[in-house]
Amino acid sequence: MSKRDLNKEKRIEEIFEAALQCFNENGYDATSMENIAVKAKISKGGMYHYFDSKKELFLSLFDYRVNKYFEETKSFLKPKDNPEQRIRTLVKQAGNILKKNEDFYRFCLEFLAKGVRDKDIRRVMTGFYKNCVNTFKNLVEEGIETGCFKRVDSDKASRALYFLVMGVYFTYYSIDPDFEVAEQHYFHIDNILRSMIKE
Repeated sequence: MSKRDLNKEKRIEEIFEAALQCFNENGYDATSMENIAVKAKISKGGMYHYFDSKKELFLSLFDYRVNKYFEETKSFLKPKDNPEQRIRTLVKQAGNILKKNEDFYRFCLEFLAKGVRDKDIRRVMTGFYKNCVNTFKNLVEEGIETGCFKRVDSDKASRALYFLVMGVYFTYYSIDPDFEVAEQHYFHIDNILRSMIKE
C-alpha cells in the first residue's frame, strides 16, 4: 500500500472515530457533517471529499467496522479444532472484541433502529447477517459431516446461534442489566451446542 493510500485510510479512520462519537452523543438526526468535521479536525469541504453525505458516512461506518471486527474474530479460528470448538472460539472472541468496542455496539443500536424504515440500512445489515449466518452454517455442516453434531437443520441452527449472539448484546446495551453479559452469553451457547452434540 502506498503512503498516499495509508494516509487516506488513516484519515477515514479518524473521520469514523469522530462520527462514532458524534452519533453516540447526539444521535443520527441531531448530528451534522459539520459536527463530525469539527470533531475530526477537518474542514467541512474535506469531509465531502471522502463521503457524499451524512447517510453515506453512517452506512460506511457500520459496514467497515462491523466487517473489520468480524474478520478479526474469525482470525482466532484454528483449522485443527473441531467445529464445536471453533464455534465456541468464534462466540467467545466476538464477545471479547465487542466488549473492547462498546462505543461501536451502542452505535449499532441506533443503526438497527433507523433500519426499521430505511432500505439502505436494511441492505447493509442484511449483508452482515448473511455473512455471520453463513459462517455458522459452514461450521454446523462440517460438524454434521464429521459426526460431531447430530443431523440438525443447519439453516435453523445457524440462525439460532446468530440470534443468541446478537440478542444478548443488544439487550445488554439497551437496558440497565441485572446479569453479567459474558456469563449469560456462554450459558446460551453452551446449551444450544450441547443439544447439537452427537453422543
